[in-house]
Amino acid sequence: MFARRLLVFLVLTFAVPAQASDGLALARDAFAKGDFEQAARLARGLATSRGKALAARAELAAGDFLAPPDERRECFERAEKYARAAISLNPDNPEGHLYLALALGFMGRMEGSVAAHFAGYAEEARRHIARALELAPNSPWANALLGGWNLEIVHDGGFLGETIYGASVAKGDAAYRRALSFDPNNAAIAYQYALQLVALGGALRRAEARQVLSDALESDPGDAFERLASRRADRLKLALETHNEAELDAILRDRLGNALEPLKPGRVTGSPTRCA
Repeated sequence: MFARRLLVFLVLTFAVPAQASDGLALARDAFAKGDFEQAARLARGLATSRGKALAARAELAAGDFLAPPDERRECFERAEKYARAAISLNPDNPEGHLYLALALGFMGRMEGSVAAHFAGYAEEARRHIARALELAPNSPWANALLGGWNLEIVHDGGFLGETIYGASVAKGDAAYRRALSFDPNNAAIAYQYALQLVALGGALRRAEARQVLSDALESDPGDAFERLASRRADRLKLALETHNEAELDAILRDRLGNALEPLKPGRVTGSPTRCA
C-alpha cells in the first residue's frame, strides 16, 4: 500500500513538469521553423516563466520580421504582456526582462521620441536591461540591448538625451562589442549595431558597420529566425558596399521609424513603411 501511494505521489509530482517541458519543446521547435504564431500560441498556454518568455520572443519576432505595419503594434503589445507575465512568475528570469525591454523599445520607436519619453519607455527599458545584465552578465542579447539603448538615445536626443539618460556612443559601442565577443556570428545583433552606426553618420562608422556585418555573415544561419536576420543583414551590407543611398534611406526609414527624427540635416526619419 505504501509503495502504491508513493508511486501515485511521484506520478502526480512529475507529470505536470514533464507536460510543461514537452509543450516548451514544441514551442521552441515551432519558433526554430519560423512559425512564430504557433510558437506564441503553444508557449503562452504554459503556466511557466520560460513559457511566457518564449511567447514574448515569438511575438517580437513576428512583429519585427513578418507582420504588416498596421499589425506590428499588436504583436509588440502582446510581447509586453507575456514578458511581464514571465517576470511575475519568476523575477529572476533574465529573458523576461530582456523581452520586456525590447518590446518597450519597439513601441517607443513607433510612437516617436517625445511620446516615448513621456510614456517612460526608455527609463523602464533601461531598468530591465540592467536587471537582465545582473542575472546574465555574459548574455550577448542583454549586452546588445544595452548598446542599442545607448546609441538610440544619443541619436534620438543628442546632448539632451545624454544629459537626461546618461547615454553615450562610447557606452553603446562597448556594449555591442561585448555582445559580439560572446556571439560573433549573431546576425541579428550585428544588424542592429550596423544599422545604428549608419544612422549616426560618417564614413568611419559606415566602414565599421560593413565589417561588423561581414564578420557576422561568415557562418550559415542555423534556423528560420537566423535566416531572417541574415537576410536583413545581407541587404544592409549590400547597400553599404554599393553606396546605394536610396536603399540605405529606405532601410533606415523602415527599421528606425519615428524614433530617430533628425537633430541636424542629413539624418533619416520617417514612419515604418514595411517589414523587411
